[in-house]
Amino acid sequence: MKNPVHRLAVGFAGLLLVAAAPLHAAEPAQGLHPSAILNPVPDSWPTYSGDYSGKRYSSLDQINQSNVKQLSLAWTTRVTAGAGDRGPHPVNIGGVGEGKLFASLVANIRASILHVNGILYFSTPDNAWAVDARSGKTLWHYHWKTRGGTHIGNRGLGMWGNYLFMETPDNYLVSLDATTGKERWHVEIASFEEQYFSTPAPIVVGNHVLVGTGNDLDAPGFLQSFDPETQKTLIEIKEVWLPQAREAVLIPQNLERAKERVRAICDAI
Repeated sequence: MKNPVHRLAVGFAGLLLVAAAPLHAAEPAQGLHPSAILNPVPDSWPTYSGDYSGKRYSSLDQINQSNVKQLSLAWTTRVTAGAGDRGPHPVNIGGVGEGKLFASLVANIRASILHVNGILYFSTPDNAWAVDARSGKTLWHYHWKTRGGTHIGNRGLGMWGNYLFMETPDNYLVSLDATTGKERWHVEIASFEEQYFSTPAPIVVGNHVLVGTGNDLDAPGFLQSFDPETQKTLIEIKEVWLPQAREAVLIPQNLERAKERVRAICDAI
């Protein structure tokens, strides 16, 4: 490969309504209380779908059919995926791989972008960034040195307090400090050797960080919950492969236990 640095072909752009009032200056990441996801403030996007409804709909009405033609470009910024990023922002490196780049690492932003306290947080496979929503300035970049895996995309980050969470293609849940982008901890969530790969955005519910994974071999998938502070596994719901049924199912006793644990999560928020 001639160029070891993978640049995102399409930069990241911000749009401002010309006639609108100016945005407030970006503040340092102050953290996100899980209860804020239940009723997020209108100009925030604190979780994958915006809130728990899954509607992916913003109630903001400042931009509408009558003035959308007045939109103009506010800023663009280009982010560099991989360990070849030279800043000037802080670049934090983590991971358990050898740091080699694979052809599949050419990245596009396919994540649902979080917006919390004037900061945008987004990801691509093995990478996460924080960008000032007003200026487009990159505040930090985190790169995970991967073992490999399927790098088809990454759906985004989860946030709890001042911590961010991302899944990696080689099946790790990584926790980052939202202010600095430095890694707090990582934990394996599925077997890389069994060809599992992970692309979802973690979902935070109460004090649970929910993650899922799957693979291309029709092996049973599973859902797990981790403590955002300690990385301790709180819940693990697995499918059980029954050859006679030729499908993966949740066995009844596990299903009832799973229902109880999910109710406990809902009661915690």
